[in-house]
Amino acid sequence: MIETKRAEIGLCLLLAAADGDISETEIGALSARLGALLGEDYPALAAGVIADGEIDRMGQLGPDRYVATLATRIPEPRRKRALHAALVVAHADGLAPEEESMFRDVAAALGFDEAEAQSMLDDVKRGSVRPRRIA
Repeated sequence: MIETKRAEIGLCLLLAAADGDISETEIGALSARLGALLGEDYPALAAGVIADGEIDRMGQLGPDRYVATLATRIPEPRRKRALHAALVVAHADGLAPEEESMFRDVAAALGFDEAEAQSMLDDVKRGSVRPRRIA
């Protein structure tokens, strides 16, 4: 389970950093996500170690190979919520074209078709916090 949580944190970082910068607003959104993901009593230092580990993994693998690992590390039942959360983090300061492009690449790697990805993107742009169920 911790590997899944690490991958979900990495996914948030990947989308937020796709434009070349993680803003303070994105860091705040990620911090809120970490509490929900790891539990409120999880030490901030440990969360930082996880984030650093995922950033190192991204650097070693490169974006394309890192994205491919997400499909093996995030179980199918958790993918929609994880991708939605990462999109919310990236959208916290407005969604840059690079972030949207990375979102679409990750969505495809996780098995979402274009219509599902567009629906999720539309929901987040409208300010929806929870992912909508797609039939």
